[in-house]
Amino acid sequence: MAIQLGDKVTGGFQQFINILITKTPLFTVSVALVTFVCGVLNVFLPVTSFFGLSLKNITQFRLHTLNTYPLVHHGFLTFVFGLIGIFFLMPRFEKRYGTICTIAMFFGFLEVIPGIAFLFACYVSDSNTVFVGISGWTFSLLTMYLMNLFYDLHPKILALPQLVRMVLAIAAPFLILPFDFSESIILHLTAVVLSIIFSLAYMDFLLPPARFLVWIETKLSRVVDAIPNYISVTEASYYQGDALPVQDLGSNSAGIV
Repeated sequence: MAIQLGDKVTGGFQQFINILITKTPLFTVSVALVTFVCGVLNVFLPVTSFFGLSLKNITQFRLHTLNTYPLVHHGFLTFVFGLIGIFFLMPRFEKRYGTICTIAMFFGFLEVIPGIAFLFACYVSDSNTVFVGISGWTFSLLTMYLMNLFYDLHPKILALPQLVRMVLAIAAPFLILPFDFSESIILHLTAVVLSIIFSLAYMDFLLPPARFLVWIETKLSRVVDAIPNYISVTEASYYQGDALPVQDLGSNSAGIV
């Protein structure tokens, strides 16, 4: 009996790994792997203090922290919950926009602007709080989920008025206040507000031009084709439901809400 149970557990784990490797988009898997490696390294090295976002790091010209803070975590639970959120929500986003565009956005304005808002809050409150964790990305994805940026939503969510979905998105960060009452609430709220504005198609000018991305992918076609689970801009356009022409991909979020 014990052997059979062990075989089932082993088989289930192998099946999970196979799905992870063969089905999960490239950026989602890469984020998970880097986060896991940073978590292991943090046991032996001061990873969070070097890669975390804080006024001290910025004044020491560690500008990389504006991009690296989501990849490191203080504790095991925040690491686990963050990855669960990413695995449930990030693949939808990556399939919709493509891998290269997703990288540009989540290491671009969806990460840097909330980070700057957090640093400003720390400056005003004269705090040297170090922020780490993927929660900002999670709140961004959750907001876009609520705002109907993805097609495969639950019908009950689709039926909610737009204003109600906005209120739910803004209220979500306050649920973690009892666990982390600090300037991080500013980062989370900024991520939510940005995602609402983006979902309403008012920030499409910050998207990388689709024609430029297609040109890059065409030039690097041999490399791109060899990368497993890479989602090209052209593939992403077909995921959006209407097989949008490539020249129209500059307004990916228009007309969704």
